[in-house]
Amino acid sequence: MIQRRLTISAVTFAICLGIWTHHGQSDEQPDKKTAAPKYIPQYTDDGELKLPSEFREWIFVGAALGLSYSEHGPYEDEEKFTNVYITPPAYAQFQRIGSFPEKTMLAMAVYRQGKKKPLGKLKLQGAFEGEFLAVELAVKDRANSEDGWTYFDFSPKEGQYALRKSAKAFATNKCYDCHAEHGAVDNVFVQYYPSLRRLQKSTK
Repeated sequence: MIQRRLTISAVTFAICLGIWTHHGQSDEQPDKKTAAPKYIPQYTDDGELKLPSEFREWIFVGAALGLSYSEHGPYEDEEKFTNVYITPPAYAQFQRIGSFPEKTMLAMAVYRQGKKKPLGKLKLQGAFEGEFLAVELAVKDRANSEDGWTYFDFSPKEGQYALRKSAKAFATNKCYDCHAEHGAVDNVFVQYYPSLRRLQKSTK
């Protein structure tokens, strides 16, 4: 009788353990249908890159004022502020081994320079990020480009205010060549992004 009770108890424990293990494992499994595409570039049927609407939720790596490919005068009101974000999986790999994986995306949000206005007797100094203007993306995706990296501009179309929902890649000589020549690591201007600079030093 005692042996029978022990056997039943053992079976019950095994069943309960199995149920607990099953639920524990299922809770830890990522939902591939929703999680996977979030940090992977998505394209339209005609090959345009879709704008990732959640790019501000990526990891912020640096900001700048007036960085540009073209020559310009001293820092004045026309200089633009930029904030740069990178997809979390790409950041994680760069933190581990100092390289960017396939499907890396970096987004650059562009803002007009805000003009100072007096606040009563308070005399303001400096400048701030004003009107949101555009988003540009750099994407590492050899399945979509032989060069590896492609670059996109989601600025509003002429006469419109809303960002483009998708964009065609720039020609190679428009962005790629400059990034390939001057980017500190794999076409990326790591030298301008404090968070990535710090990680680069720690992985050497």
